[in-house]
Amino acid sequence: MDWKSYWNKVAVTAKDPIAAVQRNDLKSIKQSASHIISMLKITKKDTVLDVCCGNGLLTELVAGSCLRITGVDQSDELIKNAKNLSKRVNSSFILGDALELSYVLSNQKFDKIYLQFSFQYFDKKGMGAKMIKEMISVLKPNGLLFIGDIPEASKRLVFYNSLPKLFYYFTSKIRDKNSMGKFWSPDDLAQICIKFNVKGTYLKQPKLLEYSWYRFDYLIERI
Repeated sequence: MDWKSYWNKVAVTAKDPIAAVQRNDLKSIKQSASHIISMLKITKKDTVLDVCCGNGLLTELVAGSCLRITGVDQSDELIKNAKNLSKRVNSSFILGDALELSYVLSNQKFDKIYLQFSFQYFDKKGMGAKMIKEMISVLKPNGLLFIGDIPEASKRLVFYNSLPKLFYYFTSKIRDKNSMGKFWSPDDLAQICIKFNVKGTYLKQPKLLEYSWYRFDYLIERI
């Protein structure tokens, strides 16, 4: 799947900013923001990086709890929308490939980093590990990295729970057109953390979160 083209199209055709980040309502986005702030223990002293920030709705909600926040996304349409929607002086948005963060951010370092609802799109072999490596490279020592809303491999059939959905899954996968991306297992992320000598923790999502029935979170600490 050409994810840049996919999200540029979504940004242009979505009927409103909430639809552009594929959420049902603003309440669910606010719940995600509160969850991220809690899991990362974000304070007014922290510099924060929002990787794959989309149109910045989530970024703006997290911005109220930190010193400064930067959003990065490869979709020029989404970044344009993020800049137009932005109301906070402590938030900024950069167009760039998340797989090249150390280059895109000119070696800036952050106290806290999160990647929400997007890890599934790093679906080709080695891309997930590269994405985590890039995020670690711009994370300060003892910093925290939160990867949220990851589709869980063991729950793939919970999500594709009918014959039409299974048919779509297999045919779209063959055509490389599956808009869900990759379902990950916690062990996949644990092995990546071992490789990069960081501490990783599997987190079961609270039930109040919109997609907790088939997604999980993962917290990484640079030690």
